[in-house]
Amino acid sequence: MGRPGIRLIAVAILCLAGSLAGRAAVPDDRVWFSPGPGTVDYVQLFEHPEEWPHARQLISVFKFYQQHTQTPAPSIVGPNTYDALARAGAFRLVNQWHKKIALEVGSVKEFFCTADASGMNASISGTLASIAAVKSAGGAVAYLAMDEPFVSGRSRTCGGPALEPTADRVATYVTAVRKANPDVAIGLIEAYPFSSADAIEAIVGLLKARGVTPAFLHMDVDWHLAGGAAFTRDMARLQAFAAGEQIPFGIIITGYNGNNDPLYAVDVYGITSLMSSTFGDWTHMPDHVILQSWAESSTGLLITPTNLPEDRPYTHTSMLWDVLRRLHGASGAGTGTAIIRR
Repeated sequence: MGRPGIRLIAVAILCLAGSLAGRAAVPDDRVWFSPGPGTVDYVQLFEHPEEWPHARQLISVFKFYQQHTQTPAPSIVGPNTYDALARAGAFRLVNQWHKKIALEVGSVKEFFCTADASGMNASISGTLASIAAVKSAGGAVAYLAMDEPFVSGRSRTCGGPALEPTADRVATYVTAVRKANPDVAIGLIEAYPFSSADAIEAIVGLLKARGVTPAFLHMDVDWHLAGGAAFTRDMARLQAFAAGEQIPFGIIITGYNGNNDPLYAVDVYGITSLMSSTFGDWTHMPDHVILQSWAESSTGLLITPTNLPEDRPYTHTSMLWDVLRRLHGASGAGTGTAIIRR
């Protein structure tokens, strides 16, 4: 059974977004969605789109993990192998729904940090193969999100803790991938507070100096470690910095507890609350709002939260539209809202 008022709330969000568009320029591709890679109902998102019509209408970009395009399939994707997704028409359907496809890719990892060019050549060829796999399955990649290259890059293997060796590797990677796929925008995910606001600004400066300014800057924030005051101070600072560099800025909304959906949701709504207090209303929210999961269960599986249906509390699609409702300025437990019950 659907929750009462779900259609009215979804329509209200869309109407509010439309009214905001009339007052200010709306960033392109505002809402990104990336389910847990091994979730047991991942393929069902494409086989049964009727189970998430409203949440699906609200997203702009569907982000797959690179492992979803690889064969043989890495273990983190569970049943959601490339073959399974291709059979379900996943990549084709995302574009048919007039959404864009993003891939989260490993550009610089410790195993790519070799003394010769072989490591980065492997990174580049792996990404090109992933883009080709999506195309072969009827889709087109619009975005690559580099998965925290300056985290792996801090290791001694990669020349860390200095930032310059990783900036050089990223430049090699972006230049090669961009040459082969000039229509694909390549952006950066970085971890905060692992990297401070000062470090993140320095990273962008190093990439800009090498001619590979990221197409976007997405923050993976451990807000428990940083604390609320630091989140507010540094996310506002980085948003302003990115705007000055004309780089779309985004924050990833995720949970940490991979053992059940309600506990995962606690962190989702925690960072949502911080974003609301930091940025105020929808017109001042980050350019990109990314709902993404990589939460690991105690058994080592990346299966949380369940994705469907959208009218059941604590599913990822339910949280998606509820988070957007809250970021648009709604408060309290509106009709049909999946609230946290303690």
